[in-house]
Amino acid sequence: MNKEKFLKDLKYHLRYLNKEAIEEEIKNYENIDFTKEKPEDIANIIYKKRGLNIKVTKKSSLFASISTIIDALRSKNKKTITDILLFFLYMFILIILIKIPFIYIRDIISSIFTVIINNDTIYVIWNLSFELLYAITAIIIIIHMLKNKAKNYEIDI
Repeated sequence: MNKEKFLKDLKYHLRYLNKEAIEEEIKNYENIDFTKEKPEDIANIIYKKRGLNIKVTKKSSLFASISTIIDALRSKNKKTITDILLFFLYMFILIILIKIPFIYIRDIISSIFTVIINNDTIYVIWNLSFELLYAITAIIIIIHMLKNKAKNYEIDI
């Protein structure tokens, strides 16, 4: 990371301070080794020094998280590979278990549709929209779990 990018990221992470405090802190950290320090770590040090209870973490994209997990699998560490495979098994079982309430709710409301409203089009739209809701929920959970798992391996790689 070059100096300009480092200082820009540090300034972004210090956005909860007022303008004068940000400029003061940026001046204090202009001459550090940018290859060894991370802007998030420096921002956490500054917030702690100022007595603020703010924790800055690095945001990672889904693709970066997947790449981190793939790199962890390539490490050929049996414990890491076992851990990741168990994680995927856990995630698969969780997605299946999440489907159960969706099935019950869909069936209960579908039976109401068949008794009260005798329209197949509304019934189909209801079922499709509810399946779409489940798919969106499952995707959000998978993305969240992958990002959290990747954070465990960012330090190890």
